[in-house]
Amino acid sequence: MKNKIKETFYDIIFCGGGCILYSVAISVFAEDNGITQGGITGVAMLVNFLFPLIPTGVASFIFNVPLFILAFFRIGGKFIAKSFLVTTFLSFSIDALSFLPSYTGDRMLSSIFCGVLSGISMAMILMRDLTSGGTDIVAKLIRLKKPHFSMGRLILITDFIVIALAGAVYRNAESAMYSLVLIFVSSYVLDKILFGLTDSRTLLIITSSWQKISLGIMSEIGRGVSILNVEGAYTGKERKLLMCAVRRNEVSKIAKMIPEFDKNAFTIVLPSSEIMGEGFRKQG
Repeated sequence: MKNKIKETFYDIIFCGGGCILYSVAISVFAEDNGITQGGITGVAMLVNFLFPLIPTGVASFIFNVPLFILAFFRIGGKFIAKSFLVTTFLSFSIDALSFLPSYTGDRMLSSIFCGVLSGISMAMILMRDLTSGGTDIVAKLIRLKKPHFSMGRLILITDFIVIALAGAVYRNAESAMYSLVLIFVSSYVLDKILFGLTDSRTLLIITSSWQKISLGIMSEIGRGVSILNVEGAYTGKERKLLMCAVRRNEVSKIAKMIPEFDKNAFTIVLPSSEIMGEGFRKQG
């Protein structure tokens, strides 16, 4: 019971805060600058521009309702029901916060700030394994019929369609360009929050001096090392592969250390969006 109350509390804080932040981004930086969000919210903003009597939040809710009804019968589950509540609150908050003063200065700054706030807000909602509806639901429904389709690619396609519509509705190519900037910044911020800000690296080192190198990494850098047996396909010789997760600023220190023990070592540096465990992000 305590865990359910705790989870519900976090859902309300993260999803409610995310919805409010997203609404602020639209009201302050997007609507009066002719800049459009992607997805269903973007379509709703265009409808509001063409028919000012229809509020953006109301239009967004109207477009989302049939998608959620279809998703409920096709997908079902608590996820759809809770996501619908998030979408309802988001639609309400968009209109409720429309009174906020708009920033009408540099449109590039508007695009960037709107993108940052949108990325943070979407990350807050996705952290609770929920969605604000729109293209996320469309993508899920399409993948029921076409499971090989990429979720990210489907969302990106719908975003580009909305941007193209924005250029036509606003009759201004710059509006479409600024909207592209907004979506790029939003996606970048979202990825960084969801998949880690540490920008960690994984080192793969193939060497015959594995004992000295692994000892040096553990003693001087303070990182653990895993040792795997590998065999060269061409030479047939057996060697050791050292695998080590490190911070980005530790890569150069290890790179300088390796030649001291083995000038013929072969090192691969792989970007790692998220590493969980001792010395990195805590699990759970």
